[in-house]
Amino acid sequence: MSTTTTPLPLRERNRLRTRGDILDAAAEALGTGGYAATTLEELSRRAGLARGTLYAHFPGGREEIVQAVYLRVAEEVDKRGRALRELENGAPDRIAALARALTERTAAPSGRFYGNTAPDVVPVLSGVSGATSAAFETLIREDLAAEQEAGALDAQADLAALTTALSGALRASAARTALNPETVEAQVEAVHSLTRGLLAAPRT
Repeated sequence: MSTTTTPLPLRERNRLRTRGDILDAAAEALGTGGYAATTLEELSRRAGLARGTLYAHFPGGREEIVQAVYLRVAEEVDKRGRALRELENGAPDRIAALARALTERTAAPSGRFYGNTAPDVVPVLSGVSGATSAAFETLIREDLAAEQEAGALDAQADLAALTTALSGALRASAARTALNPETVEAQVEAVHSLTRGLLAAPRT
């Protein structure tokens, strides 16, 4: 059976390239100047495109662009987090893998805004944010539940509470690495230590 795929028409390839250029420009602008500085004029300048071209790809203007770039980063974090997690065994390593995917992305200039969401952009993202955090919470709970079932975690431990606490640690780690990119390894190790500590706690 042939696995050859039909290449996209040139027009579609150009469309996707231009859309990517716009989102790249938005990620850079958000990471360096925040939402207030991410104007259509600034995006036009950074992407080297006419303002009309921005509207042709994103009729909703700045808000739609910011939502799209947020969703792109969220998808990247989710995909990489799952891939790294599958390579590991045990809750400490698997949860730390999620932390690595998140913090490495927020440490990059194009992902900084994802880990350090300023108040003025929160309303813009209200309808699109939270999916990756929710997905990671589900994965964290699965890992903790597996440890509990294996007897490595106290049978009376509140999985919902522990999941919330560890998810919060991931988000706080992302916020720190967004401001201090050099702290990625420290934050990943901190999440690993937190999870390892839960399993080392005396069981009754």
